[in-house]
Amino acid sequence: MTARTSNWIPSRRIRFVAGLALAFAAAAAVGSRWSLLALLLLVPALGAGWAAFVMLRIRRQLSPGRGGGWERRIHELVVSRLGLAPDSRAAALDIGCGDASLLVALLDHAPAVAATGVDYWSGSWDYAQAACEARLSRLGLKAAFQRMDAARLVFPDASFDAVVSVMCFHEVKAPRGVKMRGPLLAVSEALRVLRPGGAFVFVDRFGDAADYGEPAGLAAVLPVAGVRRESLVATLGVPWPLNTRRSLGPVEVISGRKSPMG
Repeated sequence: MTARTSNWIPSRRIRFVAGLALAFAAAAAVGSRWSLLALLLLVPALGAGWAAFVMLRIRRQLSPGRGGGWERRIHELVVSRLGLAPDSRAAALDIGCGDASLLVALLDHAPAVAATGVDYWSGSWDYAQAACEARLSRLGLKAAFQRMDAARLVFPDASFDAVVSVMCFHEVKAPRGVKMRGPLLAVSEALRVLRPGGAFVFVDRFGDAADYGEPAGLAAVLPVAGVRRESLVATLGVPWPLNTRRSLGPVEVISGRKSPMG
């Protein structure tokens, strides 16, 4: 099944950066009538223009169609690592479900899964809960959606048989007064709502110390055994510029099962 999707690179962000490039270039052109020093504005113009080009290229790579489809490939990898049988009726949670593309891939593989998607659906992204609900209804698939902060999941402990998340945790902010980093808190919450022995697959910028701090911090919230960590770029052969450090370079796939001891 296919459907029109959103993207991890919001179009408004690209338009903003492209607008900056044009503004600097225009200011350089106008200002040079009075002083050649105004031509120095071409430096930030070129920088912003290059940034807009790279973002546009990444957006195309992630989108369906010729030369793209990398978001779909990532979702297929997640479904594969999760290892649910096609006839599974497991209760599965997608944290930071965005436009529900991962849930569509999961339900295409295992239509009887009891799927739930949660997201904060911030206005800075091209996503909305109503659009997710309409999309799955149009595809004849079933899932429940709730607006929720990944740092404060409202579900009881051990609510789900499987939990997945793609490129969400690094965006999470810890509530006021909580000392744990937001991304680490999100991982901890994801595992809290997973039943003992349940499967998980998390894709995020785990290799970026700016988001996760020292490796010991992440190790402390993960199960003690059965964890698989792999570079997303190396596993899928992700091309430039999607493989750069500002994009998917530090991204890892962490998968496994929660310790039976909970």
